[in-house]
Amino acid sequence: MAKRRRHPIDNQPINADWFYRVADGHRFFGYRATALAGKIANGEIPSPVSLSDTGRARGWFGRAIIEWQTEREAKARAKISADAAPTRKNG
Repeated sequence: MAKRRRHPIDNQPINADWFYRVADGHRFFGYRATALAGKIANGEIPSPVSLSDTGRARGWFGRAIIEWQTEREAKARAKISADAAPTRKNG
């Protein structure tokens, strides 16, 4: 069986100044194409931008991906903290 070829960005940290294409969105947001499109439409994931006024290339700058990932991490930590907080009974 053929070995799967790795994508050049698979093992690289996200560079805030690089432009990442929509086709690579699943690598950063964790959703495949249909779910990713739904999350973008709902505003849960930032909308991709056009790389130029006349071109077809759409995607995200690394800083937008990093910001989204940071927000998701903060929400997850807050949920864990809220779930772990002891509840007190008055009385």
